[in-house]
Amino acid sequence: MKKTLIKILIGVIVLLVLVGVFSSFFVDYQWFNEVGYIDVFFTSLKSKAIIFGPTFVVLFLLILVYSRYLKKGYLSMNNQVYDKKETSLHNKIIFFASLVLSLIFSLLFTEVFWYRILEYFNATDFGIKDPLFGYDAGFYIFKLPLINAVLGVLITIIVLLIIATLVFYSLLKIKDGFTGFKEYMKAGDSREASFAIKQLSVLGAILLILLAGAFYLRGLNLVYSPRGIAFGGSYTDVHISLPMFKIIAVLCLISAFIVFFAIIRKRTRWVVYTAIFIAVLMVSETLVSGIVERFIVAPNARDKELPYLTYNIDMTRKGFGLENIKETPFTVDNTLAQKDIDENMDTIDNIRINEFSQSLEVFNQIQAIRNYYKFNDVDIDRYDIDGKTRQVFISARELDNSRREAKFQTWQNLHLYYTHGYGAVMSYTNDVNASGLPEFILKDIPTLNTEIKIDVPQIYFGELDYDYVVVGKKNQEIDYPAEDREAKTTYSGTAGIKMTPLNKLLFAFNKGSINFLLSNDVTADSKIILNRNIVDRVKKIAPFISYDSDPYLVISNGKLYWIIDAYTTSNRFPYAEQYNGINYVRNSVKVVIDAYDGKVDFYLADSSDAIAKTIGKIYSGIFKDISQMPEDLKNHLRYSEDVFMTQSKVYEKYHMNNPAVFYNSEDLWSVAKKKANETTEADVEAVYQVMRLPGETKEELLLTIPFTVAKKENMVSWLAVKMDADNLSQMTLVKFPKEKSIYGPQQFNSRLNTDTEISRQIALWDQKGSQVILGETNIIPVKNALLYVKPLYLRANSGNSLPELKKVIIGLGEKIVMEDNIQLAFAKLFNANIEQPGTTTPTPTETTPGAEVDINSLIIKAADLYEKSKQAQQSGDWAGYGEYIKELESVLNQLKNNAQL
Repeated sequence: MKKTLIKILIGVIVLLVLVGVFSSFFVDYQWFNEVGYIDVFFTSLKSKAIIFGPTFVVLFLLILVYSRYLKKGYLSMNNQVYDKKETSLHNKIIFFASLVLSLIFSLLFTEVFWYRILEYFNATDFGIKDPLFGYDAGFYIFKLPLINAVLGVLITIIVLLIIATLVFYSLLKIKDGFTGFKEYMKAGDSREASFAIKQLSVLGAILLILLAGAFYLRGLNLVYSPRGIAFGGSYTDVHISLPMFKIIAVLCLISAFIVFFAIIRKRTRWVVYTAIFIAVLMVSETLVSGIVERFIVAPNARDKELPYLTYNIDMTRKGFGLENIKETPFTVDNTLAQKDIDENMDTIDNIRINEFSQSLEVFNQIQAIRNYYKFNDVDIDRYDIDGKTRQVFISARELDNSRREAKFQTWQNLHLYYTHGYGAVMSYTNDVNASGLPEFILKDIPTLNTEIKIDVPQIYFGELDYDYVVVGKKNQEIDYPAEDREAKTTYSGTAGIKMTPLNKLLFAFNKGSINFLLSNDVTADSKIILNRNIVDRVKKIAPFISYDSDPYLVISNGKLYWIIDAYTTSNRFPYAEQYNGINYVRNSVKVVIDAYDGKVDFYLADSSDAIAKTIGKIYSGIFKDISQMPEDLKNHLRYSEDVFMTQSKVYEKYHMNNPAVFYNSEDLWSVAKKKANETTEADVEAVYQVMRLPGETKEELLLTIPFTVAKKENMVSWLAVKMDADNLSQMTLVKFPKEKSIYGPQQFNSRLNTDTEISRQIALWDQKGSQVILGETNIIPVKNALLYVKPLYLRANSGNSLPELKKVIIGLGEKIVMEDNIQLAFAKLFNANIEQPGTTTPTPTETTPGAEVDINSLIIKAADLYEKSKQAQQSGDWAGYGEYIKELESVLNQLKNNAQL
């Protein structure tokens, strides 16, 4: 009875495991079919099966034949004879042991190597040859890694077999009672010795042949050598190690034959001598290389290493996509005329004075509406508003059920009723309201705006950790909170897997919830929506691509979409320096996800990327050409900030393409720094900004970052990458004159502390129950001048106060001004620096104390000054605008004083 129960228990456990495995398989199958990537699912599955099958058969036969050979040899040596029953039992044990071992090793091999094998057979040439051997970079990225790995596995197997043979031989010698090492090494004529010798002769010869291949590959892998002053083969590698590896490889092949015949003829000394000789050669390579490096290369490193440093510079720039950066010299004289501002008004109007973190906090406090809504991130983009390109912040109002009280987190609430987020908020990056809070373009629920419409505001797919939901059921979903009720909706999109009776059972097991079977709301018309986190969703479809850490929201033709920048990477690009474990990167893929339907489209934006093209060969049809992307979505494409920062860090050194200059580190740069806290510094963040590049004719969204001299704070250049559809990924380097000191962000920040008016005001605010928050410094080239713009926020120290933009600081040359808004700051800055020819300066209204004041006249005067200030602002007359505003302030003060009388 007890044995029966144990068998039943084991059977149940095995059944549960099998059901679990197969339920996951059928769920994945249906999900991939639903999202339209069933070919990707079957390609991976079919490839694994094709690799697993032959691997399993070959391993099984090898292990089975070798095991039976060992058994036969052992029986022969010991003169043992078994009857048929015992022989059959032994054969069954060997058979099942071989089956289990080959199954385990085949599964491991398939799981580890299947994608590398696909890359090997679908490899695409880069059209870039390594400078040492002349092989295409595709050989090193797609083929050499697999060859290295497979050879390593084979060597490991042979070594293990040799060890097993020696252990087997040793056990037999112990059984016979050997008296010492000499007797152990003496072959003699014993059966066990002859048996072991035959094994070792074959295994030793195979091992040496494999070692010959390994040393040949070591020569090829010198393109990754860390020796020398730069990554890749150095003088010593090329002139010492490479020839030695070739010699050792040839000698290993010769030694394979020597060892084989030596062991067969029982000349064990030959084997020992051969092993010692090869070991000496290997040690000699290390010693000779060290001597040459120390006594020949080190005293003459510049002359010896420059050719190989040239290789490294060239291949690193190609690997990180830095070889085609357009360089633009920029003479900084910091003199501006009014016409310069007029000609760059679209740049001026888009100067960002709002900050990401402060805006996100405001969005969550005043626009979340309910505690279960959350703005996870703020994205920057550009939209046509009122006929102009305006830079905006945009954020999705996503559903976060985890913010509910625990007692309300029922299965129905989490999976049936509260299923989606709703709408988005949008604000200008360069404007605030009278309270210093963002000026909204889109806000509230429902969202109303005539300029930018959202016809489908429901967000079923987003950045948060969404769980599955069941839609299309009897009870409608909660759409959004209304004044006295909850508006409801029924999902009508294409996402979801039909809840057939079989699927109900399948998901009840897969999700561990019997509610699928018991709930009256889950009907045959219902659908279950899975993998709603957009990053997890695209990773499940295409895990072989890397994804930017910041997806961004786009409104296009009344619908909400997410766009994720995807990029390909490798650490096997020949002769290229590695940064953060990679030496090749391309932002070559744009992924678009429909926030309502969950539809995922992969667009190939860089057809020159050989890795992406290889993926396209492996998974036929996975990529669409960028020309197929809807035009309106193209207008919102960005460049990956992750990729840009990686390229910028590499460019700190590799902007130097002269090997002599590089060797001496004469012009080493650094991404500009900022104060992370009182004691540490951090790199400044890359900044998205709508502006016009020097020499260009129109404004566009750019991703920019400044460089300073290494370990210094003065700025030497400013790197920008374009994002419009026609020039996607084109980089421009604005180079400042070396003979002139240009303030970097840190220096500009330091100047705030030395400006008596600004530093005194900041200190005063910090002492009056409020906290001063200084935003990032934006550096904007205009004509031949650099504008430094920095926002200043105030936050009350009590309660859940909001950060309010109170001042804008602008620097131009040696002048720094701080005013309530950017218009006043420019007006004050220009008054201090620029004489405006022909500008009529309005005379402030003065009132004699005690004189009778005509209230109606003051009101009319105020209205007139307000209109004049608007006209001055629209025409770009900042000096006049400032004077009109000052006069208006005077008139309003008079009205205020009279109102108090």
